[in-house]
Amino acid sequence: MRNLLAILISLTIGFTASASPLLDTFKKLDSDRKGPFDKNMQQGTRGRVVTGNGSPAGTLLFQAAFRNQIGKDLAKNFDFYVGNLFTTNYYELMGEYVYNDQFGSHDLDHTALRANSAAAMPKASSMVRHWVMEKYYLMIFPHTKTANAFRLRGISDLLNEQEYSYYFLDFYLSSMTQDSQYLPAYLLTATSAIASSANLDRARSLIASLYEDLSLAYGTDKPGIQRLYQIRNAVHNQLSAEIIGQIDKFIKDFPASGKEARLLECQSILKAYYAVSASKVADLAKKAGLTDILTTAEAIKKGGTVERYLLLSQQVAALRASIMTPAFLANAKKTDSILVIQKASQLLNKELGNLQSVDSKDVLAAVVNLVYAEGFLIKDNWQYFIGEINNAPTLAAAAALVPDIVEISNDTLAQAFTPSYAQWTSFIPKMSGFVDNTIKSSALNTASLVVKRIK
Repeated sequence: MRNLLAILISLTIGFTASASPLLDTFKKLDSDRKGPFDKNMQQGTRGRVVTGNGSPAGTLLFQAAFRNQIGKDLAKNFDFYVGNLFTTNYYELMGEYVYNDQFGSHDLDHTALRANSAAAMPKASSMVRHWVMEKYYLMIFPHTKTANAFRLRGISDLLNEQEYSYYFLDFYLSSMTQDSQYLPAYLLTATSAIASSANLDRARSLIASLYEDLSLAYGTDKPGIQRLYQIRNAVHNQLSAEIIGQIDKFIKDFPASGKEARLLECQSILKAYYAVSASKVADLAKKAGLTDILTTAEAIKKGGTVERYLLLSQQVAALRASIMTPAFLANAKKTDSILVIQKASQLLNKELGNLQSVDSKDVLAAVVNLVYAEGFLIKDNWQYFIGEINNAPTLAAAAALVPDIVEISNDTLAQAFTPSYAQWTSFIPKMSGFVDNTIKSSALNTASLVVKRIK
């Protein structure tokens, strides 16, 4: 079997692009205190006013900061979106494709926007691709003007963002025409406040920046730095709940370093990630009206078994497949459904990754279902690999398929983020880490753990 870990570590997307004009415009963001944002506005159905200058005409819809001229230039000239918010992105889409006035004030007409989805979806797809990339940029460059802008008071109202996240995602998920469009939406959901989920990408960024800073200050041969390097590699390469204990031991052995805020925040994120329970899945499934997933989650609450994990993985994979069909649940349920998938995947990745030994093909099948449910496989590839695993004569033969699954998943990721990934990495090479972080935060990491524990 090929070295799965080596594949996971080395995967990159081979895009190239020339972006000097794009870079020149992007650099201007650091000349403005608010990065890509204009003034904070109160948006009404008949007008908008600067926050603090009274009420807007018509009914108040939301408070947010729209893109400033730099952000508008990036979008118009390069199809490159920064300053992404659920409120403003959705409102501008509706303005352009329903009212023929992208920057105007108007009523909300969700039905009319869905009726124009064929025209609006290309721009919505570009927004989502750049949105996910922007989130990664903000994480690895937390001290830029753009990153600071997102922390300014009044840039967006959390309640408004949560409300409009349903509007935007329901429209997007109802308008997809390609299987690969699902993955960016899944990643956006998993890293947005709507999901209230722990951000594993941030945990990796925190531990990486801490190690880099301390190794530069003290050298790499100190015992504490060497131990921190081991923790860094564990967080990046083979994520498991054991790392939480390793951080506790590090803090005990090196108490001065234990006061480092980044290390403690990294541990806090990991604790939150591994604290996910079947009860949360059940609650979300009940809200979405998904009785089959609700029943399985309730059963897992009473006791987790491989059979129950496989069943839940099959149900969320089937749910992910059904989202693409026109006959799926009412539009308003699509966002609730992807939240169920996200939380169930988090639960199953934790439980399957914690198995001390693997002696059944059912575990591999469950992981492949999760890889599909998260969007790293298109439907045809998922069905093919599930069939191959079920028909494999031995567990070892089934496990031998996993490296191929990883490579196909990387191809899906490449397709899903074309051309946005190329644009970002053309002038910010460090953004290439997006691929590694995305894969390591997915069920593909669970696959690598499962393969290692096969009897």
